[in-house]
Amino acid sequence: MPTNDISEERVKMLADLVGIPIDDVDLPEVANRFASLIRELDRLQELDLEGIEPVSIFPDADGDTQ
Repeated sequence: MPTNDISEERVKMLADLVGIPIDDVDLPEVANRFASLIRELDRLQELDLEGIEPVSIFPDADGDTQ
């Protein structure tokens, strides 16, 4: 999602869809932080990860990380 597509209205719509209440007074700050997060996540797409195997860091039901 390009950060220029992240408007306050879009953030409000997404928050409503997932059931997160956001007061109108907080909406500009939430939208700004969300856009910042998306920019940082977009930077990850620039990394060359070819040949790097994924690593499981979350334990399974037995507590093992495989």
